[in-house]
Amino acid sequence: MIFINPDSVRPGYSWEHRARGLTQALIGKPAEERAAFIDAHRDDTWAHPDLLKALRRIVGNKCWYSEVRLEGADPNVDHFRPKGRVRDVDDALQHTGQVSPGYWWLAFEPRNFRLAAIHANQRRVDEHTSGGKWDYFPVRGRRAQPPADWGSIVEDHFALDPCSTSDARLLWFDPDGTPCPSPSCDTPADQERVRVTIWLYHLDKSEIHRERAKQLDNLRKDLRKADIEYKFWAPKSENPDLRAKNTFDTKVAEIRHEIADQAEFARAKRCAVRLAMSEYPWVEEFIFMP
Repeated sequence: MIFINPDSVRPGYSWEHRARGLTQALIGKPAEERAAFIDAHRDDTWAHPDLLKALRRIVGNKCWYSEVRLEGADPNVDHFRPKGRVRDVDDALQHTGQVSPGYWWLAFEPRNFRLAAIHANQRRVDEHTSGGKWDYFPVRGRRAQPPADWGSIVEDHFALDPCSTSDARLLWFDPDGTPCPSPSCDTPADQERVRVTIWLYHLDKSEIHRERAKQLDNLRKDLRKADIEYKFWAPKSENPDLRAKNTFDTKVAEIRHEIADQAEFARAKRCAVRLAMSEYPWVEEFIFMP
């Protein structure tokens, strides 16, 4: 999960004008008519091609939660705050049986949409793990009440939001690709948010974990190759090897491409590069500085 600027979601004037009108109409509907109204306008809003294009334009065609590529898979446009019901869970992440009303008034709000893979958005169970956001959106304390607009919502929600820069920094990955709390998690509350987020978005799904670990291994190989060329280059020596410098520059460009916003598992790869800084002092200057 990397930070994605929510102001970058720009589906166009006609889509936004239509969505605003639908929201106003929805707010005026009786409670018993809202669900049918929302479903009737699915194709006009979150399933409309203009919105999907707008979401894909930002960091490419990948899941904003797990960062897997969506080529060959049907992307889900997720409502970060669920538009329908919300299932409540206990501390063990088990359904309590209680169901709360969803955030129906945000059904057509563009800042409530996230591009998601099926395994992150829909409930899935594999051999060792289960996850998928589905109707879950646990919060501490009181939920936001309608018709609060997006900017006025104050809620202590567990789910880390890729559209929040302060949330995205809390997620980290171990060298083997295991998701975990980052060094920025200073409090038990932050650590709990990471634990819930891993379950909620199914970030520890076996197939995803294996592919993530494989790509991290390849990245570390590229770092080692770049380090070899850096040492051959010996930039601080009296006779630096310019041929090695050229090869080093090429490897650095490849590594920066591997951790770019559009890259698969960009956050996990950036964690791996950060961890490599103690072994390769040149990383900070050549990888993270412009």
